[in-house]
Amino acid sequence: MKTLKTIFYYSVMTGNKGDTAIRKSITEAIKENLNIPFAFFNVKYEELTEERIINQLNTESSCLIIAGSGLYTNYPKSSGWYFPCKTELFNKIKVPIFLIGLGCNNNLKKDIFNGDLTNQAKESIKLINDLSSVSTVRDKRTYDILKKIGINNHEMMLDPANFIKTVKIPKEQRVAINMAQHSPILGRFDGKEEGKLNRNKHLGYFLKVCNYLKKKNYKVVFIAHDALEQSLILDLKKKFNELEFVNTDNIDEMLYEYARCKFSIGMKMHSNILSFASGTPFISLYYDTKSPEYLKLIDWEDFGKSIFDVDFKWIKNKMDDLIINNLYYTKKCELKKEIEHKRFNNLIGKICNIIKNTI
Repeated sequence: MKTLKTIFYYSVMTGNKGDTAIRKSITEAIKENLNIPFAFFNVKYEELTEERIINQLNTESSCLIIAGSGLYTNYPKSSGWYFPCKTELFNKIKVPIFLIGLGCNNNLKKDIFNGDLTNQAKESIKLINDLSSVSTVRDKRTYDILKKIGINNHEMMLDPANFIKTVKIPKEQRVAINMAQHSPILGRFDGKEEGKLNRNKHLGYFLKVCNYLKKKNYKVVFIAHDALEQSLILDLKKKFNELEFVNTDNIDEMLYEYARCKFSIGMKMHSNILSFASGTPFISLYYDTKSPEYLKLIDWEDFGKSIFDVDFKWIKNKMDDLIINNLYYTKKCELKKEIEHKRFNNLIGKICNIIKNTI
């Protein structure tokens, strides 16, 4: 019997539960097919040097996986994008390369992610795609950017976290909510007035949501996707004492909560994704460009609007629609997930076959 060497897995490893969910989905899906260990590396800090490639990656691993997040982004790494490896070293990698669920961020104004990719980043991204056995991107915008660079072997597929294992349980009179403040413009402290104003405005929207749902006999639970959201929970609970909350590193606990809710209202894209993964319809109050791209892929555009452009009347109308037609939208979510899950399973099967055939 062949010995399966460790998978080298590079990704963003932060307190963001979305990154954790992507990693859990991919690794569990592969382990269902192969009994194989994973070695996890953080793209923020762990440089893939020539010595590590030659003496460790090529000798001790079965493949290199680079997965999840907006890694195709200008970033002060040795490659010019969000991968810590010099481009001239890519050709020294002798194991299969799998690029799974990557995106090209264009998030919030005034941040590092804005602007076109530099020539350095484009050349590096093209080379690693040319060398890859598998390349999937999470949205059409990223797909088109790679196409313009001259990449032709990539495929568009939903974010892997959409296919994380979930439980199917009866729905209760509950609604999950999620807010965000990980950026100064959303309210993360940096001393600027704009962030404070936006944070208070968003808290005002969600306080109205809580009070409206209470009138409709729904319980409300805040599901945190980042530890920094704890202060949002505390501030919201001061004015809405009945608020329940889940603030944990345990993804399964979060998924259980999403699964028991009738619907959710979330700012974070991975709040929307984990809701969808749990078979729970949602309203997306997004702040970036990747979220509307996601909504297009699952035919859910009518339930998304920028948090910077929304008003409570629009949110109320969408809540009423989900309350009245909840069974219809729940079945719609489940059907779309079932269709896309087959594609994901085929992808994982392909990856596992390549690993087995190259050892």
